[in-house]
Amino acid sequence: MRKFSPEKELEIIRKYKEGMTQKQIADEYGTFNTSIRRVLVRNGIVPKRNDKQQRLCKHNPFKRNDEYSDYFFGMLITDGNIDDRHRIRLSLNERDGYIIEEFVKWSSPKSKISKTHQKLNDSYMWSASITNEEAYEWLIRRGNFINKSYEAKVYIPINYDILRGVFDGDGGYSSTKNTLRFFICGKSYAFIKQIESFLIKEGYRPRISYIHGLWYINLYRYKEVLRLGEQLYKNAHIFCKRKYERWLAFYESRKANGVNSGEEMAIQS
Repeated sequence: MRKFSPEKELEIIRKYKEGMTQKQIADEYGTFNTSIRRVLVRNGIVPKRNDKQQRLCKHNPFKRNDEYSDYFFGMLITDGNIDDRHRIRLSLNERDGYIIEEFVKWSSPKSKISKTHQKLNDSYMWSASITNEEAYEWLIRRGNFINKSYEAKVYIPINYDILRGVFDGDGGYSSTKNTLRFFICGKSYAFIKQIESFLIKEGYRPRISYIHGLWYINLYRYKEVLRLGEQLYKNAHIFCKRKYERWLAFYESRKANGVNSGEEMAIQS
């Protein structure tokens, strides 16, 4: 029987409360499920069976096929994780923690949000997970989540809600001279090419670059960045506020100078 230090036991308890199964924790520490169970029981935690954990998320929220389904699909394929235990997990920095709150509210209101301290930058990582076999099957039919850092790709057509989720996960804006650059980056060249194809189909002129081990899909022309932002945020209910606000500041400055893409925009609150 393996013994754990008090610090390790606290780690085990935290991981279990965050949604990891006894088997997953045991595999991580190179021990047996029974050893993990003993730690939990000794600390007053009654381990749940996987089917009981699944009761927290009784239905597949993705089958609604709505804006949130597409948005969180895009975010999960960049910043999420799913495993063969049917656990679907999303983690973001605390500054974007409200998106995790929205994920829980939309998918499984009874699920808990965990907050893990990151010593490197003295901030907290917010995480939430749901367990549902149907949701798991829905996701893997629509995208490749295996070794997704290098091999991510989608099996369904990209739309603006999916793109917004991808962008909020692995994208950003950067200022270059008098314009605003839009970019999404990642290690999966196949996925970057899929995004490129979507943008070209929509009338944009993206450019791909490779910098320090990452592929980038970029838009540099300010009229295209304005138009894309309007398409991403028009009638949107869920998005990364800090990224939207950076785009909006650029939009307003250009509008003040009499330059826009010809569309008025509506953001849903």
